Amino acid sequence: MSKPSLSTVAKKKPRETAGADAFRAFDFQVNTSMAHILDLYRQGKEFVAVFDHHDDLVLFVGEDEESELSFYQVKSTSELTWTSARLAKRAAKELPKSIIGKAYYNVVQFGPQIRRASIVSNRPLSATLAASATCSLHDGELSVADLCDDDQTPLIKSLEADFPGSFDKTHTNLLTFQRVPFDLDSYRATVLGRVVTMLEELHPDFTACASPFFTALLAAAGECTGNKIKSATVEELKERVSLSRDDISRMIARVKGRAKNLVEWWPSVHEELVAGGSRALQVQRIKNTCMSYAHARRAGEMAASELSFAIRAAIAKTPLDGMDSVLEAVAALKAHGLSEPSSAPYNLQSAMIVEIMETMT
Repeated sequence: MSKPSLSTVAKKKPRETAGADAFRAFDFQVNTSMAHILDLYRQGKEFVAVFDHHDDLVLFVGEDEESELSFYQVKSTSELTWTSARLAKRAAKELPKSIIGKAYYNVVQFGPQIRRASIVSNRPLSATLAASATCSLHDGELSVADLCDDDQTPLIKSLEADFPGSFDKTHTNLLTFQRVPFDLDSYRATVLGRVVTMLEELHPDFTACASPFFTALLAAAGECTGNKIKSATVEELKERVSLSRDDISRMIARVKGRAKNLVEWWPSVHEELVAGGSRALQVQRIKNTCMSYAHARRAGEMAASELSFAIRAAIAKTPLDGMDSVLEAVAALKAHGLSEPSSAPYNLQSAMIVEIMETMT
């Protein structure tokens, strides 16, 4: 059988899977998938992630003929451990009935050229490896082929029952189990921490965008779930149910292109005002008027909007790049004849400070 491609995934009708509603919520499945994506992005790898289509997560990693196709069935549990017996338990009404059988279904559908068909969980597997005589808990990824005969036997019997006459024991190296060490009550915070780390590596200032970036990533993943229709083309598959490295890059580009808000840039203004001799109450008053102006402009008040337009026009005519002081820049802008606002909780100086800092950051 030839190596499966993204086109193969697009054209095959997915096995019915539950979980679309849970995926749209803030659950273990979507956060685990996001963690995989973020790790691949930080490693500099090309990828296409397909959500809740043929499995909870389908990952193409690499490019063209070198790409590897992996399937992930994500299982959260409050029980202490997984065992071979639990993975082999035949609970479903239709074939494949077992958890391990649902993983092997992807091998049957796409052939042994896939990279893995994996079961991922928050809890470890309790098993004995073929190279060991002692049963222990396993956190890393291991395959069915790695297990001792006693742990392999219930899995193989279940697979033979799920796929009568078609199960191939040589494929057990493709069936893997992997623990993702996320606590069910805190995994969101854990993934958010990965977002913070990734953005911090790009630039320390970008960490302020971590929460909205995380929320946007959740929303993007949620929009890709629950669609079981075959795709006529690869482009249709990508548009409906997937995220790629390029999609994450575009999200990061928006982070890079955003202006800092007042909370982020105020410390540098505060430092300059104090160094210039302003006392604590005076500095606080300036901050309050800056916040009032930013609020009025955000609310779309006509006077604030008109003042913003006038100040930005003055900024365009002023060589601010050569200035190191916001107060020096304010003085330069005043030369353009800007008018002091009347009956407003802010003044011209505060408005100019806000517009200058947003322009420069």
